[in-house]
Amino acid sequence: MSHADGALSYSDYLADSHRPAFDGMRAIGFLMVITAHIPSVPLFGYLQGWTAVWMFFAISGYLVTMLMLREEKRHGGVAFRPFLIKRFFRIVPSYWMAILIYGLACLALPRLAEDYESFAARLPYYLSFMPEYANANGYNIFTHAWAVGVELKFYVFFPPAIFLLIKDANWRFAATATAAAVLTAIGTFNAQSYCAIMFGAMLALVLERPCGYAVIARLTRVPVAVPLALVAALFVLLRYSEQLTAVALVATYVVAYAIVQQAKMSRILSWRPLVYLGQRSYGAYLLHFLAICIGYLFFGNDTAVGGLLTAGFCLALTVPAAELLYRLIERPGIDYGRLLISRKRFRAAG
Repeated sequence: MSHADGALSYSDYLADSHRPAFDGMRAIGFLMVITAHIPSVPLFGYLQGWTAVWMFFAISGYLVTMLMLREEKRHGGVAFRPFLIKRFFRIVPSYWMAILIYGLACLALPRLAEDYESFAARLPYYLSFMPEYANANGYNIFTHAWAVGVELKFYVFFPPAIFLLIKDANWRFAATATAAAVLTAIGTFNAQSYCAIMFGAMLALVLERPCGYAVIARLTRVPVAVPLALVAALFVLLRYSEQLTAVALVATYVVAYAIVQQAKMSRILSWRPLVYLGQRSYGAYLLHFLAICIGYLFFGNDTAVGGLLTAGFCLALTVPAAELLYRLIERPGIDYGRLLISRKRFRAAG
């Protein structure tokens, strides 16, 4: 049951782990990322599309932590091996396929030949799941894969540290907040990118407790115009200063708003085309930059018209390609991971 103001009640929040707004948010985030990679359109620069990655991080941090808290509550502990198996087969097969696609494209298209050299030089970083460290000597055609490396590190290190070593809820929140503070103090782009994930994790730790949920409900009990105004103010701020902590805070607030005040956002975020794109946003994110590079070969990269045509071309090529990746690699990988877990559990029971 929702409150009179449309907010999701605490009991309904606990009753379901599905967050219907997230698919729509991922789709909008993906569209924003496209704008970030087409600088020839001046308007796109005002959208600060790169900040969408921080929203992806906040969603991931929230979801992983929320699901583990509930698993622990139901079963008395968290099964880390099944979690890692599911994450591996959800992310890595598509990631490896994207590496293969980019490498073949650089070899096959003469005008991308220069990209192949830098791509090949960074290949050890990509194959060892360290893409976020591959950009020390400049950007290249697969630079955007850095986000995959950050997510994978979070999946490997955060759950054991928080759920195995710490049992008290207050200490878990304190440890996560301390980690976020340390990363902020370090100040590098990679370090601060983890802050959005940590903020999402802290959001889950707060929302799972009735008093914390009440606080977040009060903070988000505002018209939709308020989070939109926060986003607009952030974009203005970023025109003058790269404040990554502010990006993480606003992204986390928007995620919290979408969770608690879902009724106010459902009309837009549950629109079927957005839901469809959001469910395939991982593959689309992996493939979109190659589509942009190919688009620039046709339309040029020095005019706004060429950039707009490239954006349209990117969508026209990336969406069906992401659908193929979803059907042929991503979905089978998820299913195989589940099958592997069920077999292990069956053998253990036997």
